[in-house]
Amino acid sequence: MRSTFLFLVFVLVVLKATAQFPNKIIIDLKPTWLVHGGPEFEPSQNQTTSSIYFWLPASRYKGTVLSIAGRHPLSVFVDSKLIWSGQQPVIFSVDSLAKLYSARLFIGIYSPAGFKNVSTKIVTQIPIDETLQNALRGGNFFLDFAIIASLMLLVSFTMFVRTNPMLTQDYFDFRKLLSTQDRTESGFGLRIASSVNILYYFFGSCFLALILLSVFHFMKNTTYLSAMFQIQTTPQGFGQWAILSLAIFGFLIFKLLWITIFARLFAFKDTVRFQFFNFIRLIFISVAALMIIGLGSLLFNVRSELFFYYQIYLLAALFVIGTSVLYLKLMTRLPYHFFHLFSYLCASEIIPLILLMKVILY
Repeated sequence: MRSTFLFLVFVLVVLKATAQFPNKIIIDLKPTWLVHGGPEFEPSQNQTTSSIYFWLPASRYKGTVLSIAGRHPLSVFVDSKLIWSGQQPVIFSVDSLAKLYSARLFIGIYSPAGFKNVSTKIVTQIPIDETLQNALRGGNFFLDFAIIASLMLLVSFTMFVRTNPMLTQDYFDFRKLLSTQDRTESGFGLRIASSVNILYYFFGSCFLALILLSVFHFMKNTTYLSAMFQIQTTPQGFGQWAILSLAIFGFLIFKLLWITIFARLFAFKDTVRFQFFNFIRLIFISVAALMIIGLGSLLFNVRSELFFYYQIYLLAALFVIGTSVLYLKLMTRLPYHFFHLFSYLCASEIIPLILLMKVILY
């Protein structure tokens, strides 16, 4: 019952977090960016540059705010005057800028690291005009996809709870994950190649894929993967969900083979089933932790791209903690020297984790 409740919380988090405020309009100013092209400015074509510029007519955007965010330090200029410098996301009242400078603002942004992860947006709670509002809102395709996908996962999870309650509880047992003692595991759980466990692996892959798609949705273009997995239509959402789920499932199968190979190379007996089951449990509990973070962001109305970007770092930190606990468990189970165990852990857990995080955060 507790697991079912947690999953219901996850569904609510995804549905509410993906919903937008009904009267909120966000205008991306990137299509208006200009760059130096010799003696004159020319439209930006995503070329490498350290400075971009754009015009901002204050009369058109009355009552709005200008939002500027990026992963690296930025300097913001208005009419060639420096008004802000730093790394944190910042917002400016367009009306206030117009009073201080001019009715037609010329904005310049300097970023030595480039503009791959920089966003400039106009945000307003008041419709500018009916035609523009209808053109900008469109359909919330990600919300439609998230509702259907969450319901599909909820039905699958309910079936797992009803047919294999003990195994489901084992996968979400937080105490067993952190305990360094040799606790008794479910017999079904240690049959890592059984059809039941393979279904759990695929379910976990779909579960993690949906969480990552939700994080990528709010990260926008912060990383290469988040930019690649932006959902524009509902069918595209299911297509990307299927691709990401299969990629994660394939990684799990590869992970199992990887652990098996190194367990034989290091002459470790009876560790593959225990270690892989512990890894799958870590995935389920880490996803549950991201659910709780998502609920918190919902309650406090957090929409910062950097906030969701740091959730990826949190996921990495949880895996580091899980790997550290696994090392302590191996020390109690195996009569080997510290260096021997650490070498095995580096080969089977730490190095693959570092490579994976490099790919996600690229």
